[in-house]
Amino acid sequence: MSRSRKPLEMQKGNLTVEQQINMQQAEETVTVGREQLARAPNWLIDDVAKKEFKRIVKEFERIDVVGNLDLNNIAGYCNAYSFYLRATNQLKNEGLTVEREMKNGSVGTFKNPLIDIQKLYADEMRKFAALCGLTIDSRLKVATVKTTKTNQEIDDKFGDI
Repeated sequence: MSRSRKPLEMQKGNLTVEQQINMQQAEETVTVGREQLARAPNWLIDDVAKKEFKRIVKEFERIDVVGNLDLNNIAGYCNAYSFYLRATNQLKNEGLTVEREMKNGSVGTFKNPLIDIQKLYADEMRKFAALCGLTIDSRLKVATVKTTKTNQEIDDKFGDI
């Protein structure tokens, strides 16, 4: 039984020519240069943050979704990452609790304040990660858009073979 091809506008899941043009224009509108990502910014706090910046930018090259406008978010993530690692390493050496002298002269055991610092920078990392595409959710959104575009290009080229 032969299948008749529906007009492009009627096909479910396919984009109309107008939608394709709009998608291409939207992509071109948000596409920016990447030259500022070639080097880690000098305002990163240390070598750990700079190394993480280089690693992330290299990974992003594979999916081609970030550009110059993402520089601050990536660098912010890298600084938070460095602080998080510092707090985590200090916690390894100091432990989860600390002893302090209380006002009455006795000694009490309390949560190590580094735990709050670690949590603060973990939260910062999550915020920046979501903003610049480091989360699985944000990458899946990009993958969906790219897959839709690729499928549409294949369908445009080969039709309903």
